[in-house]
Amino acid sequence: MTVNKVTAELPSYPMEVLARIKTELTNKGVPVYDFGTGDPHIPTWAPIREALLKAVPEISQYPSVTGTEALNQAIWGYLKRRFDLNRADDLMILPATGSKESIFHIALCLIGRLGKKIMIYPNPGYPVYQSSTLYAGGIPYPVELKEENGYLLEPWKLPVDVQKNAAAIWVNYPHNPSGAMAPESYFHKLIAWAKEHDVVILSDDCYTDIWDAAWDKDLAANRHRLPINPIVYEHKNVISFMSLSKRSGITGYRSGFMVGDAAIMKPLRMARANFGVATPTFVQAASVVAWNDDQHVAERRRIFSERIDLAMPTLQRLGIIDKKPDATFYLWCKIPEAWGQDDVKFCLELSEQGVITSPSQWISEGIKGYFRFALVPEKTETLTAMSIVEILLR
Repeated sequence: MTVNKVTAELPSYPMEVLARIKTELTNKGVPVYDFGTGDPHIPTWAPIREALLKAVPEISQYPSVTGTEALNQAIWGYLKRRFDLNRADDLMILPATGSKESIFHIALCLIGRLGKKIMIYPNPGYPVYQSSTLYAGGIPYPVELKEENGYLLEPWKLPVDVQKNAAAIWVNYPHNPSGAMAPESYFHKLIAWAKEHDVVILSDDCYTDIWDAAWDKDLAANRHRLPINPIVYEHKNVISFMSLSKRSGITGYRSGFMVGDAAIMKPLRMARANFGVATPTFVQAASVVAWNDDQHVAERRRIFSERIDLAMPTLQRLGIIDKKPDATFYLWCKIPEAWGQDDVKFCLELSEQGVITSPSQWISEGIKGYFRFALVPEKTETLTAMSIVEILLR
């Protein structure tokens, strides 16, 4: 074997499979409507682009994993505005080159703590939860989330030995792909459970600023509806992972940050200096502008909500989704009865008509019968795609 067992047996990354399908369709001359990957087609706010270009240095030098003072101030400013979270001795922030790398690398630092090797995470969910655990020599423990309980991951219902041997647990609210949010009461119960079993809570908050744009009309009155971050309620053994990819539409810039328990973050900072993941200074400069502004994010929410409102009537009429999600820009749909539980077959047939979506088996571990629309194409493309879906189903 030319590589190690984990690498040899790692399944294809879902988004790479979708990219190949898209390329094949394009080469055949088929118009493509890509709802597969969560990479929105919205121009990046001009001041962000301008800040990046202006900051490209004449002489390039190594950046620091701790980030510039301007970036740290911008992040703390955002945390104060969004979550009323203040600087504290037991809290620490670290910039990240997008949330994907920080999510991957945290497993290397937590698997094996106190002799524990299990990583609990939601299913369906981000594939990196599993792959990072495998590469860190840990034991992946996916927990299937179900509509009946609001897609909440309830670790207190897991086998006793799993709870006892869990090094950490991933939670993701708003949830990809269902769009579900968790109430405050859930986080209080989760924190109490984590304290009892000495488990680190890892909160993937990539979509925390993407909610129903209608709430922005009276944000003060709707503040209780907004996505919640567990770091607000507890600092010890809690780390939140945030990103500018969805909030500001700079997926290609690779910029985000972690905030959490300083007792974990300090040794993590030392480790990250070895990983080679310091964010380039010109990307940090653009990130300062992004974290300091909330209006461009409100405009993105308006666009996402508009696209969801365009798609929902058709999908509801076809009986494959019940209600509009309160957050994210995803629609988690049920496979039409004519296809049974074969979500891959359905999505491949749909792709033959140029509409690319994500079957549940590709973005989960063994979950069948669903598929995901990422509302990233523009309005006209969304409407055309909905017509194609309706013709196929009828």
